[in-house]
Amino acid sequence: MVHLTSATSIALLSLLLPSALAADDLPHSIVGCNDLDCPKDGADDRCTIDDHTFLGVGLARIADAPSSLEGISLVKGVNVSSSGAGSDNDKPTRPFTSVYYLGTPSDVKTSNLSGCAVVFNDPPSKQFDGADLEGNTRNKTDSRAAYGTCPDVVDQKCIDALTKRASEVADDADGNPCSALERELKKDDLDDCKNLGGAGNGFGNFSVTSFGDLKTVSNSSADCWPVSPKSDGLAEISVEVSHSNYTADALIDEAWKITPVLTVFVSGNGSSVDKTSSQLTCLKVVTKENASESDSGESSSATALEINGGVRAAGMAVLLGAVLAVL
Repeated sequence: MVHLTSATSIALLSLLLPSALAADDLPHSIVGCNDLDCPKDGADDRCTIDDHTFLGVGLARIADAPSSLEGISLVKGVNVSSSGAGSDNDKPTRPFTSVYYLGTPSDVKTSNLSGCAVVFNDPPSKQFDGADLEGNTRNKTDSRAAYGTCPDVVDQKCIDALTKRASEVADDADGNPCSALERELKKDDLDDCKNLGGAGNGFGNFSVTSFGDLKTVSNSSADCWPVSPKSDGLAEISVEVSHSNYTADALIDEAWKITPVLTVFVSGNGSSVDKTSSQLTCLKVVTKENASESDSGESSSATALEINGGVRAAGMAVLLGAVLAVL
């Protein structure tokens, strides 16, 4: 009979647990096409869902969601218009379309979800830490590949105050909890959240969507399915359009910006949860080069841009626009 010491047992357990959890856990707090098997257009990420073609996606679990919704997630995809660059290259006429989805485990029906999602369109002033860029980019990090969680870029006091207020408003609402929440957020009176949408910008521009208005996405309408596991469902929350110019700076800032999303799951009336709760999840597109592409000298059009503002040129943005013409 084999007897294992405590130390040996712990060591074996540490080896077994990762493989046991691998099917449920994401490798990072936010994952992109590299981890979600999106198709490639040359060296570039591409993901088409319905009539939206994205240059990349970002998937994140909703932390602290009710246990009955374990594994529920949020997805962001960004489409960038390629037309219009030219003599007015520096004018804010280029549309950036961000689409947000709810990823639901196979045992969760969206029809049994009561509550809402709030998309805060203006990014926090802080950025996630990313890998250092090589070349003429001193003191710059690769914001395209960076990932993190809301506490990395939003003050914890704001997160706590916002989620508490949201749950209270939803619970106390006489009628539609999402309408009540929207009215409350428009007051913009949470002192701890004065910088959520950028320095001194408060909540900034935001939209509120009821889970009752979710648009279920068919797998047959997509050439990629940016959820994990692939058995999860996908439902469109909202489509948000912002505008900026055709410079490389604007492309990086808009396409890979961080977006806080507030989810409020309300109990009662056949809901999947027995207690109202709220969470704040920070989403962004995550774009990483494959090692094989780096070794062969290939890179995505976005990766090829030099991040140093002093050397970015309008011509590079025009070239990128041509590459993205398929969008």
